[in-house]
Amino acid sequence: MDTIQLSVITLLRSAVTGKALPLPADFDLEQVRSYIRKHHILPLVYEGARLCGVESRVMDRLFSGYCKALQVSEGQMAELERLYRAFEEAEIDYMPLKGCRMKHLYPKPELRMMGDADVLIRLDQYDRIMPIVERLGFKAKYETDHELVWQNQGLYLELHKRVIPSYNKDYFRYFGDGWQLAKEKDGHYFRMTTEDEWIYLFTHFAKHFRDGGIGCRHVLDLWMYLQANPQMDEHYIETELETLQLLEFYRNVRRLICYWFEDGPTDAVVELMGSYVFNSGSWGQMEQRVQSVTIRDQRHSVLGFSGKLVYAWRRLFPPLWQLKGKYTVLQKCPWMLPVVWLVRPFYKVLFERKSLQKQKREMKALDKDSLERHHEMLQKMGIDYRF
Repeated sequence: MDTIQLSVITLLRSAVTGKALPLPADFDLEQVRSYIRKHHILPLVYEGARLCGVESRVMDRLFSGYCKALQVSEGQMAELERLYRAFEEAEIDYMPLKGCRMKHLYPKPELRMMGDADVLIRLDQYDRIMPIVERLGFKAKYETDHELVWQNQGLYLELHKRVIPSYNKDYFRYFGDGWQLAKEKDGHYFRMTTEDEWIYLFTHFAKHFRDGGIGCRHVLDLWMYLQANPQMDEHYIETELETLQLLEFYRNVRRLICYWFEDGPTDAVVELMGSYVFNSGSWGQMEQRVQSVTIRDQRHSVLGFSGKLVYAWRRLFPPLWQLKGKYTVLQKCPWMLPVVWLVRPFYKVLFERKSLQKQKREMKALDKDSLERHHEMLQKMGIDYRF
């Protein structure tokens, strides 16, 4: 971890502990600005810098961003409360996930930025849910393998059909749609047990980590959950993570957390993981995402394709759920998928040349040596695709 990265971690720790921690002697707030953007940690950096008594012209700009984040956060929480009340009145079951739950573990909810709100629903209730969210001002955006996405002026809402995408086959085998883990109930508001929620949060972290990368805010999330729940049954957790084939990765991530936030020791694997996280930004770099998804898709290619052939096949013949949002005709006539496959290349040549240029750049990241290096790196950190 270099000096700038150490400064970022120090500011995050200061923000969530409320303590002014010593920054490196040559600290310059200007130097951490790129990490603020990449990792979506502006409120945390501002709060940490304020507590540490940092004086810089950058602070005024950060304060403006902090005020905006506060406004967005308040609006999100108000919209969620409206949604929850409407679900309760209509006797709709729901289970908030991830950021919806994590915001309340931070000293101030605005410190934990949330791009969207994830709420698990029962699919057999969706016909009753649609008029409710429409009445609350939401507009349907698109559907993915595991989400039904809606948006209004205050909230980007992802109604989950399942907690893990079905194409992450190893994790999906364990979680299914997730409702079997909804063991605690308050009205129609469901929760997992503390241990099961922790296992789910960690698996979601692992999913993003191996599918292209994940940022330092998400490592902080894990530490905040551990701080809030120190009495968890670690034997149960490790047993379940062994079933998920995530135990080695879990122990490595726990060492990373200890190094970053508890002044623990480091080693080569911890340094590799830390570098990967800092380079990734919140949701990974393009090259890492393309390489990871290609490695994943190679595992279940029925035609035995690998590398660039897997990538080309995926681009030429995307699944139905991936195209329904853009080609709305497929929502009513899914049988037209082969027709859309035939038309798409001509449409892209005529109207989406920038998209084709992007795909060319992605193809460059898929030479055999690059794929092997990326795969070996994931394996060193204890994570792989085990389909």
